[in-house]
Amino acid sequence: MILKKLMLAVAAATVMPTAAHAEWVEASSKHFLVYGDMSQNEAKSWAERLERIDHFLREASGVGNDESLGRVTVYVVPSMEAVQRLYGGNRNIGGFYNADAQGFLAVTPRAIPSEYKIKPQQVLFHEYTHHIMVRSESGLFPAWVQEAFAEFFSTIYTDTKGNLVIGAPPLDRGYSLEQQFRMTVPELLTSSDRKMSQDEVPHMYARGWLLLHYLMMDKDRSGQLTKYLTMVGRGTPSLEAGKQAFGDLGKLDAELSAYYRSGKFTVAKVPASQYPIGTVQTRALRPCEAKIMPVRTRSAVGVSEKTAPGVAALARREAAGCENDAFVQRTLAETEFDAKNNQGSMAAADRALTLDPQNIMAMLYKGRVYARQGNWAEARKWYVRANKLDPNYALPLVLYYDSFARAGQKPSDAAMKGLLRAAMIVPQDQTIRLRVVRELLVQNDMEGAKTVLAPLALAPHQDPDSGPRKIYRMLQSGSDTKTVLAAADKEKWNEIGKE
Repeated sequence: MILKKLMLAVAAATVMPTAAHAEWVEASSKHFLVYGDMSQNEAKSWAERLERIDHFLREASGVGNDESLGRVTVYVVPSMEAVQRLYGGNRNIGGFYNADAQGFLAVTPRAIPSEYKIKPQQVLFHEYTHHIMVRSESGLFPAWVQEAFAEFFSTIYTDTKGNLVIGAPPLDRGYSLEQQFRMTVPELLTSSDRKMSQDEVPHMYARGWLLLHYLMMDKDRSGQLTKYLTMVGRGTPSLEAGKQAFGDLGKLDAELSAYYRSGKFTVAKVPASQYPIGTVQTRALRPCEAKIMPVRTRSAVGVSEKTAPGVAALARREAAGCENDAFVQRTLAETEFDAKNNQGSMAAADRALTLDPQNIMAMLYKGRVYARQGNWAEARKWYVRANKLDPNYALPLVLYYDSFARAGQKPSDAAMKGLLRAAMIVPQDQTIRLRVVRELLVQNDMEGAKTVLAPLALAPHQDPDSGPRKIYRMLQSGSDTKTVLAAADKEKWNEIGKE
């Protein structure tokens, strides 16, 4: 069981000093690709810390060296304000992570003012815990458990000797942990069963962290969390499982409050020698690469129909004089495609492929332009070529499958197998999961549809009234296929992947 292994591993971030303004650099390791305007030594330190944490989480969760779990691209930007601008101006964001068919990316600030009471990498580590844990199919757990573990590992840091220190309190949750508006244990255990208000959500995170920390670190309650998780994993309702595993919930609630007031939280230290980091290679970006990086970061985060033309115009300006740089041309192909400039996208993709014949993204943008033009044979040829170069990349598989739906054709067996493979590679991508669910409904595989939909329907941030939750309840209640499929199409699941 993944969470049990995490607990056992614990039983068994100091931020590195920042350098003065330097240059855009890349640090490349087995599981991470770090970009930032910093020195190569600092970029290497980022990658090394991430690799050490990755090694710990993989071993503790039982995920191991899953080759299908691709590298995460981490963009280190100067400040929290820079993160917020990239996220559309949201002032409540301290970092973000995205996982979809195109890949895994994270944006994190290089530094955060101390008054925010949050470490620069705290959001990154929170989301990376989800990134690792979602690979396990060992069971589905309530939202509070999933978020509590992510909060627990979000504060992981390395000491001066490189050892991992685990279990430090999330200082930014201090207000939510105060007594005047706390979530009781019964409310926490049933939080997945109702729609929480905006005020309740931060308390679910904070109180969940406190309960998890207490159950893991208090010797008198040793084994209770494991018992609770085992029961929930076997289908026992969360509240009932809590009563059986923890005993008097009122007593537990009082103990939690006393534990918080004590201000004494045990941490676990894991020797650095147990978690080797492997090789980290660093390099300064070429002048043309460095010039285009702010645009590349903005495009990677995502654009809308409204913002795409402006990003493409900026990309054209920055790409001037860099016609012989494949990275720049691949970036230009993407921005032109998003701006619906098919000719410009195709030309940039061709230039990239002339310079780098194995540039997968250039291949895919050629295919996407052909698909937009309705030339399905040419589009699929480029998707297949990209897939052969990297069988563990989900995007070619998804684009190949979507080409059938967009052409009004029944997906081939190869397309269906590819879609299922993509769902395994990127289980976090909700749209892939919904594609699979709908196909299973078309095939009258109700049990399969329920199994695939469950992780999405029961995800921590899923609204109880959302489409996935409603259709999951229909599947649980035994509704007939026609009715469920009609409900899925009402949610427009049949239009996913169509431009």
